[in-house]
Order: sequence, then C-alpha cells, then structure tokens
Amino acid sequence: MTAQNTEQNQLPVTQIWREAYGFVFSVPLRVLLTALLPLGLYALASSWIQVQFLNKAAAEVMAASNELAALDPNAAEAEFGAAMLQMVQAGISMMQWLLPLLVLGGLAGAAMAAAWHRTTLIGLDAERTGLGLHFGRTEVSYFYRAVVMVLLTVLGLVVAGVIIGILTGVLSAIVPGLAGIFSILTAGVMILLWLYLWARLILCLPAAALGIYEFGIRTAWRATRGHAGRLMLIYAGLLIPFTVLGFLFDNGINRILFQGVTDVSTLDATQLNLKTWVGMVPTFIITAFTTALVASGISYTYYRLGQPPSWVEKVS
Repeated sequence: MTAQNTEQNQLPVTQIWREAYGFVFSVPLRVLLTALLPLGLYALASSWIQVQFLNKAAAEVMAASNELAALDPNAAEAEFGAAMLQMVQAGISMMQWLLPLLVLGGLAGAAMAAAWHRTTLIGLDAERTGLGLHFGRTEVSYFYRAVVMVLLTVLGLVVAGVIIGILTGVLSAIVPGLAGIFSILTAGVMILLWLYLWARLILCLPAAALGIYEFGIRTAWRATRGHAGRLMLIYAGLLIPFTVLGFLFDNGINRILFQGVTDVSTLDATQLNLKTWVGMVPTFIITAFTTALVASGISYTYYRLGQPPSWVEKVS
C-alpha cells in the first residue's frame, strides 16, 4: 500500500492493532528469546545498581521531601534552607545513578526493538533477530534517533508548558475558581502533545532498524502528514494496555509486600531493595511484550506510509 493510497483510505487503526497483537501473541516465546539478552542483562544490571546505590538515594530523597513538607509554614528561613539543601543533595545523588540507568535502558530497548522491527518486516528467519545481543550501526542509529525524538518532545512540551502556564495564570486571576479545571486541562493537553509529536516522528525508528538511513526524522514528519490523529490512536492502543498492567502490578506488589503502608514515599532502602528483586522478572516480561507490541504496530504503520523497498514484507 503506497502513501498516496493511504492518504485516500486513511490508516486502518483497528486492523493495525489486530495485526500487532495477533503477531506478537502468536510467537510469545520468540518475544522472550529476543528480549532475553538485551533486556535481561539490563534487568540484572539495573536491579544491582538499584539495590547497591539508587534505592538508598531514592529513600533519602523521599525522606528529605517528607521532612520539607512537614515543616511549619512559619519555620525560620535557615531551617527551611537546610531542609531544601538536604533534598537537593539527595536528588543530585540519585540522579548520578538514574541517568546511567536511563542510557543503559535506552540502549537495551534499542537492541530489542530494532530486532523486533526486523522480525515484523522481514520475517522470523531474518538476520540479527531472535536470541542474541544484536548491536551495531543500526542499533546506534536507532538509539540516536530515539534520543533526538525525546529532546524534540521535551523542547515542545517545555514551550507549550510555558505558554499554557502564562494563559492559565491570567485566566486564574480573572476566574480563580477555575484554577483546578485549568490544571486538568493542562495535563490533558501535554499528554496529547506528547502523543502527537511521537506519532509524527516515530516512523524513523523502523527505518533505522532496517538500515534505511535516508528515511530520517524529517522524512517521517512528511510521511505522517494528515495521519496524526490515527497514528496517535494506534500508538496509544499499543502502549496503554501494558502500561496499565505495569501500574496494577506495581500497586499489587506494594499491597502484598508492604501491608499497612499507606504512603510509598515512606519506604526505606531495605524495602525498596526487596521490591526491586521481587519485581525484576515480571517487569522484564511486561517490558518485553510492550516493546514488541509497539515495534510491530509501528512497523505495520511504516509499511503503509514509509514506502519501504520491495524486500520489506509485512509479516502477519
């Protein structure tokens, strides 16, 4: 299907959902094998870093935040400054471990996702798919493009946040009772903007996984013109179910492991360490299937809009 035909017929949202879910859950073992080394090694490394360093720093941040929130509004300026300094120092300590984890997670995700794009668009017997740690130029390009997408999205959200913040401040001053409604609307607008930007840019990722480097971010933006709404629906439909599942799992772990704890911000490092080890394997599984679903769905979309070479075939 060419881009021109798709402009007339529009993207088949539900069909792409069916194709992605159908393909991924027809080969669940293949999903886990593909994820085993990149995401499995990351799960082990990240869990170790969390237990050894990050959880302690996170507990210190939460404790400092709680202490700051508990201060009397009439407390001395020096006392407030000391509490604020403690929280900032704890935050810096946490970030020095969180940032490497984000980079490692991005590299692992790029390796898994790129392999699954090739599985979806070439076949189960394609090179650099299945069990293995596949990392080369295509994965570096994939990771680089994803980082650029994140930066562009953050920039767009910051600009939008400033504009919306100014408008909200002006309108709240005129109609004070609407401040809460404006906050909800702002959150909704920011989520939609994030979905819009990623929907317009994300087709450059399957192209990178296939080694089609000329199909970059600008080309993806042009190819998705007129399809933003349906792309947002496709992306949301692939991402939301397992995101909700992850949230429910996290909430369930908290209820089972920490009965009687009503505020998770009060957990100490030992409790966070226990949660890390208990959740490692389920989190790996959820991440593997989320990555595969999004990669397959975006691959099917790229197949329709990206005008890939003739050797690219949609596997379903």
